[in-house]
Amino acid sequence: MGCGCDGCESMMQPYLDGMLSDEELAEAREHLERCPPCEKRYRFEEHLRHFVRVAADEQMPEELRQRLAGLRSSPPAAQL
Repeated sequence: MGCGCDGCESMMQPYLDGMLSDEELAEAREHLERCPPCEKRYRFEEHLRHFVRVAADEQMPEELRQRLAGLRSSPPAAQL
C-alpha cells in the first residue's frame, strides 16, 4: 500500500512515534495535508496502534486461558 511518495514509508513510523525534528515534523504534516493516500495510511496506522494498546490491556477470560493451556499440554493431532 504505497502512494509512490519519496520517504513515505521511512517517515511514517518516526512520525507516529514523535521522533522527528521540528523541521521534519512540519514537512510531514504539510505532506499529509496534501496527499490523501499518505493521510489515509497515517489514519490507518494511528487506529492500528490504538487497537493494539487496547487489546494488550484487555484481560483474557479464564475459560479461554484454561482451554489454551489444555491445548498446549495435549499431544499433537495425527497428521493425515
